[in-house]
This record gives sequence, structure tokens and C-alpha cells, in this order.
Amino acid sequence: MIKALFKSNSGSLISFKIEGHAGYDDLGHDIVCSAVSSLTYAIANGITEVVGVPANCYVKDGYVNVELQGLSQNEIEQCQVLMKTMLLGLRSMEINYGDYISIEEREV
Repeated sequence: MIKALFKSNSGSLISFKIEGHAGYDDLGHDIVCSAVSSLTYAIANGITEVVGVPANCYVKDGYVNVELQGLSQNEIEQCQVLMKTMLLGLRSMEINYGDYISIEEREV
């Protein structure tokens, strides 16, 4: 199962961590893993390359962590549309594939 954890502070999303594999299908045929991976990379690249915010991004097999903590409030605010898009996209997947993906939100 893919588990996603989003952290927010004072109403702003400040991080997301995605870990695990969906197990929906065999490697290379798993549409849930593929969808989550595509969305995750697009959002992380949007934050760092399009918006130009130096977010802390860490990626390894079955794990992605994107952190905005330590950035200025202005930089965090610039990323909110992308961070909320990430959360909304995963929530939409959770509706249809809830046996393979779960999302948690935590205020810190």
C-alpha cells in the first residue's frame, strides 16, 4: 500500500511524504504506482524548477519526501497551489483505489 503523509502549519502545507508500493498489479503494470509517481514528480519539479523554490526533496525507490520547512513564508506561500494540487490529486486516487493508497493529514 502507498501511504502519504501531508503536514501543515498554520493552514499552509509544508511537506509531503509518500512511501510504499500500491500492489495493484505487477511491477511495470501497476497503474496506481504509476499515477502516484507521475503526480509526485510533476509537483516536486514544479516546486523546484517552475516556481524556483529550493525545497528539500529526497527520492529513493518507494519513497519521496518534499519539505518546505525552513523556507521563508513567501516561498511556502508560492508553493501552496502545487502542494494543494498534490493533496487533491492523491485524494481523488484514494476515492477509487482506497485499498492501495491512504492519505493522512497532520497539523504540526
